[in-house]
Amino acid sequence: MIEPRHPGRRHLSSQLILWYSLAFLLLIAFFGFIVRTSVSGALVDQLAGSMTAEARAVQGALRGGDLPAEVAAFADALDARVTVIALDGTVVADSDEDPAVMENHANRPEVVEALAGNVGRARRGSATLGDSRLYVAIPPGDGLVVRLSVTETQIDDRLAAMQRSIGLAALAAGLIGFAIVFAVGRRLSRPLADLAAIADDVAGGSLEVAVRRSSVSEVDRLGVAIGRMAAELGGRLELAHQQRRQLDDILEALPIGVLLVEEADQVVYANATSRGLLGEVSPNLARLMPPSLRRSVVDARRGDAVSVDFEVGAPTRMVRGMAAPLEQGRVLVVVEDVTDRHRIEAMRRDFVADASHELKTPVAAVLASAEALQLALDHDSNRAGDFADRIRQSATQLARIVEDLLDLSRLESAERSAEVVAIDRVVQGEVERLRETAEERGIGLSCSVVPALVIGSGADLALAIRNLCENALRHTDSGGRVSVRVVPQGAGVVIEVSDTGTGIPTRALPRVFERFYRVDVARSRATGGTGLGLAIVKHVAETHGGSVGVESELGVGSTFRLVFPAAVDHPADDG
Repeated sequence: MIEPRHPGRRHLSSQLILWYSLAFLLLIAFFGFIVRTSVSGALVDQLAGSMTAEARAVQGALRGGDLPAEVAAFADALDARVTVIALDGTVVADSDEDPAVMENHANRPEVVEALAGNVGRARRGSATLGDSRLYVAIPPGDGLVVRLSVTETQIDDRLAAMQRSIGLAALAAGLIGFAIVFAVGRRLSRPLADLAAIADDVAGGSLEVAVRRSSVSEVDRLGVAIGRMAAELGGRLELAHQQRRQLDDILEALPIGVLLVEEADQVVYANATSRGLLGEVSPNLARLMPPSLRRSVVDARRGDAVSVDFEVGAPTRMVRGMAAPLEQGRVLVVVEDVTDRHRIEAMRRDFVADASHELKTPVAAVLASAEALQLALDHDSNRAGDFADRIRQSATQLARIVEDLLDLSRLESAERSAEVVAIDRVVQGEVERLRETAEERGIGLSCSVVPALVIGSGADLALAIRNLCENALRHTDSGGRVSVRVVPQGAGVVIEVSDTGTGIPTRALPRVFERFYRVDVARSRATGGTGLGLAIVKHVAETHGGSVGVESELGVGSTFRLVFPAAVDHPADDG
């Protein structure tokens, strides 16, 4: 810390005023002298005197032979208009105009003065040339008055030259003043620079300051104040920095985006999640995307929190934004990715609706058949067997739907198995299991496989292949063919199930793997289809890191392809 102010030292303001006053007085005195000695009147008098001498020279040089030519030559030499006027005011010759068209000049002030024996001078506009001029006329000689005139532009040029001289003088005065101020500044700048460096250190967080003494009391007092401030605020600054770091860490780690908009529509804060959802966040609210989020900020300033949903990015994601008003016109904006929530809610609604619809049909059939069976037992016992058979078929259909729903639920909740599976053997086993069904329907069923291994659950893979084969048999008429193949393809294994059945319309191809979607509802239900088989196939493919696709032509047949990554460096399962 430095010592307190010494009474003998002068204040900084006193020193600055003293030196500034001295420089100001010197500059004013210098420019006053220049202005007093350089006035436009003196310039005009000087120019008029020069023109008088030139007019006398012209008057003495006139020969009287060819006056127009002589006048024109003098005008070019003097860079002035030359006019020769008779005693009666008639213009005898003029360097710029034809004397024949010029009016009598006997009443012109400068001519009147010249005819009176004096040098005439006047400043006015020229009626002939349409400009402003200075005229000088001398008394007649040999019965002729000679008048010279120059334009105001020429006078202005000479005034400009004078102004340049004044400007140079002012510049010189400014340099003198600058030199004085510079000398004072150098004398005072060192302690100020030291305090500025100390202030920078304090602003940067360095609170251990040492201020040196100077020759200016105000500088010393300022140094004392800075040192005291640094000592008193050291702990507070550290605490504030710690709290700010904690707050930044919390906001950056939040799974929701947070933005702060100031009253001047400046986005002063945006955490990592908000940048991930919205892309590059502009510091200006007017460029913040999307527009619906900007409008929510404007609406929130009216006093109520505003919520808005919008889509961003590719692939499209659903984002929910909420703008809440704060004090002093600030608005807190929170953005949250609700894509999964929307998707799950939509899936839940669709699943409930589809499952209810699918279960409603066999349940209604069971109820109707049960009522019919009761009536048949009372009135027509021979038909009781038919109604019992219908109840059995509907109950079987209901059991299949429930079984497929349970399979889907198990696939969605269970963890993926990591056993090595000989997929060729699984395919052969499922084909053999369905061979009897194919023969009963008059459908040819063939199987062609090569040894191949994949990683996953043998039971789930068998379930997917079984559903594909049953789907092919269900949509193939008697006399048709279903073929199953297992072939290697690069680093993967492809399972193809082809049929010569009814085929799938092109418009339906993107939806065949949706739950409860059927191309031919009547045929599917009549053959025992639940609408969940292909959805199970897709789920098994995705959980095993594979994919499923279909190619089909209406009336020709369909080919479904399951692709799985081949197992690498795993011994074959001989079980």
